[in-house]
Amino acid sequence: MRRRFFSNGAFSHPPLLAMLERWPSSQKLEQIHAHAITLGLSRFTYITSRILALYALHNNGVMHHAHQLFDLIPQPTIFNWNTMIRGYSRSREPETALRVYMDMKHRGVFPNMHTFPFVVKACACCLSLSQIHGQVFKFGFDLDVYVTCSLIKCYCDLGELELACQVFEENSNRNVVCWTSLLTGFCVNGLVDRGRDVFDRMPERNEVAWSAMIAGYVQNKRYDEAIELFHVLRKDHNCVKFSGSLLVSVLTACANLGALEEGKWIHSYLDSKSEYGLELGTALIDFYAKCGLIEAAKEVFSKMLSRDVTAWSAMVMGLAVNGCCHSAFQVFSDMQRSRIRPNAVTFVGVLTACSHGGLIDEGQAYFEDMQKVYRLSPTIEHYGCMVDLLSRAGKTLEAEKLIQSMPMEPDGAIWGSLLNGCLMHGHIEQGERVGRHVIELDPQHCGRYVGLANVYASMGRWESALMVRKTMKQRGVMSAPGWSLIEMHGISYRFLVDDRRHPCHEEICKMLSYLYSEMVYDQSETDDL
Repeated sequence: MRRRFFSNGAFSHPPLLAMLERWPSSQKLEQIHAHAITLGLSRFTYITSRILALYALHNNGVMHHAHQLFDLIPQPTIFNWNTMIRGYSRSREPETALRVYMDMKHRGVFPNMHTFPFVVKACACCLSLSQIHGQVFKFGFDLDVYVTCSLIKCYCDLGELELACQVFEENSNRNVVCWTSLLTGFCVNGLVDRGRDVFDRMPERNEVAWSAMIAGYVQNKRYDEAIELFHVLRKDHNCVKFSGSLLVSVLTACANLGALEEGKWIHSYLDSKSEYGLELGTALIDFYAKCGLIEAAKEVFSKMLSRDVTAWSAMVMGLAVNGCCHSAFQVFSDMQRSRIRPNAVTFVGVLTACSHGGLIDEGQAYFEDMQKVYRLSPTIEHYGCMVDLLSRAGKTLEAEKLIQSMPMEPDGAIWGSLLNGCLMHGHIEQGERVGRHVIELDPQHCGRYVGLANVYASMGRWESALMVRKTMKQRGVMSAPGWSLIEMHGISYRFLVDDRRHPCHEEICKMLSYLYSEMVYDQSETDDL
């Protein structure tokens, strides 16, 4: 029966060809390969090349099979060489791609335009990249747009932004992908303003470029600018269908700013188009939870047709930060019953719920289960939750012992949690010692000085508190000004202390004065009752 399907040449075997076009599993691919060898079909170039490509590009990483097959090819074509280079460039051993490239050259096979993007991707250091860059010039591919994009991206990934700019400027044959690669490189390396300059200079922008710029703002926590740019996109390109990745970035910005109207607009946009998938559903849960609308987050969660560990973890965390600790535990139990294995992020949410609920025994039990049952090593975030839990409950000595037992160096935030616990429960001597240590760890953080000054103030040691403030000033540590955020008509307005920049400053002050007088009047009426 099998012989009937595999006879009379490679291209007269529709079943085999069809199976090779379906991207089979690694196990199925091995079976197909075995059948091809048994039936003598491996002598056909197309069959061998297709099986080689499937091995090399398989998600489960079967490069050893690809290499075995490649070694059996008497005269590999440039397509076969490129396949091997590409496979290794995306594997766990990308440096092997460079060795394959050198072997190809020694065998007298010249690279083509498809070779260098994969060779460039395999470069893990600037030295190897500069050598490959020289090869690009040698073989005359320096003006190829795909090679240029690969060089720009790799130089940016290595932090060599000026070299990336040089490659970009030297090639006049640039497309939107080259512009976007440079833009993204600046943003990833924290130079958002230079990224925006590239964005503004682009002769044409597609949806990917807009998405990259908005994502760059979000990655660098410039959320208001991300939303502002999204407004421009909506206004100037009303008919554009927004991608999921773009909307996830905007929802992240909305969540961190509390921009409720804008986030709700995105939700209604998604409802009008089609059902949202895992990534967007999870982003909506996070958005509503951070805006305090936990019921809306629960509704989104309940409507999701499928949920992965990220979606479950977002729901657990959302409930935890909104003080719904027992509901968070219930969702965690439902997650386990659904046979979704919790990960490290899930347990951050569970331990946060314990901390907010003051549930010490439960927190310690979950912390232990995470390690013994789920074989998850605690990260600094998990230790931070446990220190916060113990400190809030007044068990500051236990919290300090836990800090000292940590396998990694505790950061200022963990010591800050302990300091706050000492202040909260009047553990003054420990608080003074911890406060001094925190300043040594993070001498440019204004909150650390304020914490120690508050410890001295609670002891009535005003001169010591004043000395801490003086030291802070001498070291040039500035207090971060307080600010408030008000959203109106989808636009978020930030107000700093003594901020007079808003064009409606006088009207705002008059309204605040009126509201204050009404509040005072209402309070006096209540007192009379």
